[in-house]
Amino acid sequence: MISPFKNLNIIKGLSFFKKPQNVLGIDIGSSSIKVVQLRKEKERAVLETYGEIALGPYGNLAVGQAARLSEEKAIEALKDVLKESNAKAKKAAVAIPLKSSFITIINIPMVDGKDAAQMIEMEARRYIPVPISEVDMDWWILPETVEKKINKDDQGERRKFIKVLLVAIHKDSISKYREIIAKAGPEISVLEIESFSAMRASVGRESSPAAVIDFGASSVKMAIVDFGIMMASHSVTKGSQDLTGAIAHSLGVDFERAEEMKREIGLSPLPEHKEIRNIVEPILDYVFMEVSRVIKEYQRKNGRAVSKVILTGGGSLLKGMAGFAVKRLSLEAALADPFAKTEYPAFLAEALKEAGPSFSVSIGLALRGLQ
Repeated sequence: MISPFKNLNIIKGLSFFKKPQNVLGIDIGSSSIKVVQLRKEKERAVLETYGEIALGPYGNLAVGQAARLSEEKAIEALKDVLKESNAKAKKAAVAIPLKSSFITIINIPMVDGKDAAQMIEMEARRYIPVPISEVDMDWWILPETVEKKINKDDQGERRKFIKVLLVAIHKDSISKYREIIAKAGPEISVLEIESFSAMRASVGRESSPAAVIDFGASSVKMAIVDFGIMMASHSVTKGSQDLTGAIAHSLGVDFERAEEMKREIGLSPLPEHKEIRNIVEPILDYVFMEVSRVIKEYQRKNGRAVSKVILTGGGSLLKGMAGFAVKRLSLEAALADPFAKTEYPAFLAEALKEAGPSFSVSIGLALRGLQ
């Protein structure tokens, strides 16, 4: 049987400093909750503890299955993982799902100061698909490294346009997460869309665009990062639980056994594993076809080639996933190593590198909370 508690590791001997500045990164996903506690020490992020708990058993489902839990069950699960990982930080940075948010880049005429703010807010009403009163909105004028668009107005004069990253989160989602976290104990210091957190933990100083692909249980989220900014995002409604479900259906086994087979075999090239590989490959082909389409569209519109793919999320731990991505996308592909942005005891290096992709969002959140 697969235990609902995974990757629990309490770092001993790191909490004897007076009044440490520490923060929790909390990622409440569809199939698990991940937490990471970091401490800021001389401008360094020091890992104090981390942990993950599967949500399936809280909804009478198997480990690995996406679970729609009641608020009470979600609070119970969060309290359990905080207790088991011995996470004590009072402040928490919390992820908001991409599906609960709206992200786009808009072009507006170049104007100064307050005029820009007013124009952005007016333009936002054209793009955000729900009433502005129902969302919390933020925006950033992108730096000049992002090429300006130049058009001619009705009089034939050339007008410069600037690019603005527009972000909106539904207020109902914000209220829901605030209530869950408050009842579990910590106080929210930061709320952030999960894709921004994954980017912070996974992407280095890339000189060319990179695609960050986050394999969750119920969906795959991707973001194209250019100039250190999310320039495009997309979600595919297939995830790692779909791979498990396909194995279970094809081989006539229950979900729990299929999950074990998926983890043990993955995309193994061995002849005796061909049956499993033939089951999961069509689903992954669909996912990477969507990823390829978004990458090509970005390259066509912006004239900049994506040179690297970074794989994050628990689903990216499928054996052979990076190699599969290389073949399907003809690009360099690698698993994220978010713990590399923290300091930790040397004896944990192997375990953290292996578990790292699952914790990209929670590490990114904790790093943001320390800023």
